[in-house]
Amino acid sequence: MNKPHSDSNPQPAAPASADAEQAARMLDRLAEMAMERAEAMHAASLAAIKAGDAAAAKDLEISLDRIARGIRRTLALKLHLARKRQEMAQKAAAHARDRAEEKTQRRRQVARAVSCSIGGDDSVGAEKGEALLADLWERLVEDEDIDAALALADHPLEEIVIHLCRDMGIHPDPAWLNPDYSGADWSYGRDAEGEELEPEPEAEGDEPEPESKWWPETGPDAARYFYFKGNRKTPPGWIDLMTEERLDRPPWELKPGGR
Repeated sequence: MNKPHSDSNPQPAAPASADAEQAARMLDRLAEMAMERAEAMHAASLAAIKAGDAAAAKDLEISLDRIARGIRRTLALKLHLARKRQEMAQKAAAHARDRAEEKTQRRRQVARAVSCSIGGDDSVGAEKGEALLADLWERLVEDEDIDAALALADHPLEEIVIHLCRDMGIHPDPAWLNPDYSGADWSYGRDAEGEELEPEPEAEGDEPEPESKWWPETGPDAARYFYFKGNRKTPPGWIDLMTEERLDRPPWELKPGGR
């Protein structure tokens, strides 16, 4: 499995939070400076009033009012930034929860696909299957590369499934990633009870079973047709995987249009 790449759109929460903290500190300092000026202005105004200097007292009161308005604006801005910081923190926490839930869901999808692949592998017995399932969950939890890949929403789960199955020596079936998928509608040389079928003797004039189960091998319709070997309930024959219809003749004898 390829090493997972970092997210191409990293969240700017950390830098924005640091900027907000710096802005809050600067506003605190501005408020302190304005308060110092306001206190000095208030003291000067009281002194002018006591000295009977009405003009000076009036000018000082106007200046004090301006400083007071500036302080109020600074405090309002500080409260606004505090609310923004809280909203950012809440959004970051919600985003982290969503990512964790998505990662858990992706882990479950992979576990289902690999577990069903183990169950569908004819070469795996019950004892070996239990050991493989235990190994699967250990890998899904402990393997750092797989954990990182599961955390990336754009990392294909099929790649993880194939990687795990090949490491465990089983045939991968990524179709199980689809929650609506319930397995193939045909068996591979087994009857409904899972018993191996005895090959039926070919009658005279019968067409020999094709060496390949799939046709054609190349082209835009590659592997569209599947040869079902048959079981005790269903006779052998070719199946069109696109339409899920059974063919009445080999696919290479079909007329253009599939008939």
